[in-house]
Amino acid sequence: MRRVEILSPAKINLHLEVGAVRNDGFHEIQSLFQAVSLYDRMEWTLTDRQGECLISGDFPCLAEDNLIYKAVGLFRDATGFKEGVSVSVDKKIPHEAGLGGGSSNGAAALKAMAALSGISFSFEKMVEMAASLGSDVPFFFYGAAAAVSGRGEIVETIPARTDFSVILVKPDSLGISTADAYRAVDRYLEDENNVQSVLTKEDMIKLYRELSPAEWPFRNSFFETYKNQYKPLEFIFNLLYDSGAVFAGLSGSGSAVFGLFLSVEKAHIAESHLRSHFPFTERIKPLDSILPANVL
Repeated sequence: MRRVEILSPAKINLHLEVGAVRNDGFHEIQSLFQAVSLYDRMEWTLTDRQGECLISGDFPCLAEDNLIYKAVGLFRDATGFKEGVSVSVDKKIPHEAGLGGGSSNGAAALKAMAALSGISFSFEKMVEMAASLGSDVPFFFYGAAAAVSGRGEIVETIPARTDFSVILVKPDSLGISTADAYRAVDRYLEDENNVQSVLTKEDMIKLYRELSPAEWPFRNSFFETYKNQYKPLEFIFNLLYDSGAVFAGLSGSGSAVFGLFLSVEKAHIAESHLRSHFPFTERIKPLDSILPANVL
């Protein structure tokens, strides 16, 4: 039986500025995405029932609301491919963490369907379909690091840096929905006293390439918006810096926080220290590429 395995990686936002709402209802963003070595492992097989889509895994929503299910439907509509599919997902990326797990799964589903069916699209068509699934989905068709703008659909790949280690922490009791996060940003931006500094895309890329992470001026609009509301976030930031991190940030709209370490030894020590406070503490690496689907 034809089978496809694919690793669906998480991402972190090294920089994320959220602007005003656009005419299409989305927010303008300027962000620096980095794929990291925290994966959902997906195994796909064909089934005997046409039109079937079976999804198993630890998901916080109904199958019909999952981006995997939506991606399968989108691929069927575009191709007429009707054979049933079954996908088993070993979930490692937590939800409501700002790590792009759902978006990555949606991109992986499109890649897996192309591999299972043997139907290939141009890169541009795949990215177009990805953008219709969600703002962050297109990134996972590009390189492991990229400058991302627009609502997330404008992606410029840049050479990925791998000269640091990452400690990723998610508070047990704190999950932040993307919708709630954007509402909080809107309220924050309505206050004329809250002025945001803005990095151009060119400056963002230059700083990423040329400076040590210890010198990065990067920031996250969401953290500035509600850092006082969610005290565990600030506590984690302080723990990371006290443990030797040279840079710490909130990923996406949260609630996952990451710290960057220039020494593997310091990252290892920090991992043990942080895990004593927060069970979901992972020592991971920045990726230099995003792997394709593996047809077995």
